[in-house]
Amino acid sequence: CFGVHSAFGGAVSRDCFGDALWQASEQAGLDLRFLQRPAKSPLLAIVHETHPPKYFFVGDDSADLHFDVSALPEGWESAVRWANFGCISLARQPLADHLVSLARRLHARGVRISYDPNFRAVMDESYDPVLKRMMAIADLVKVSEEDLRGLFRTDNEDAAFAQLRAMNPDTPILYTRGGEGASLYV
Repeated sequence: CFGVHSAFGGAVSRDCFGDALWQASEQAGLDLRFLQRPAKSPLLAIVHETHPPKYFFVGDDSADLHFDVSALPEGWESAVRWANFGCISLARQPLADHLVSLARRLHARGVRISYDPNFRAVMDESYDPVLKRMMAIADLVKVSEEDLRGLFRTDNEDAAFAQLRAMNPDTPILYTRGGEGASLYV
């Protein structure tokens, strides 16, 4: 991506949905050694309304939950400079705890951590500890106004942004506002 050697570390199913993700990853030039294909069903997002988007997820014990960090290529941790974490993978257990532990381990080794919480409806109060742990180690955060409203369960975006900022005041935050553009807070 952008001339930088990149990979997606995760697990996708061995069906037509996983095949489509594999092919898109291959076309994007991602390092496919980090993409795992367990014999499990896919995690599917069903979008039943588009304005505003309304959706739900289908996939108990799905492939994504079986991502195995220990199966990644030998020596990968010494080669990585940035690792991005976010979205639904951090809202589903036990995967969330594995990924937060991985992010902490990478951060301790000097790897830069970017974090995009990308709010989803399943991120209720039980997601709050993950949000706090990831914010504590993030070197860069990307968040939208929709993310702020959902993560902090409020319509007051300014107050939500202040809460997020207080979790790690030194971390730059890229705050996107749809058609209004984006701002970087440092």
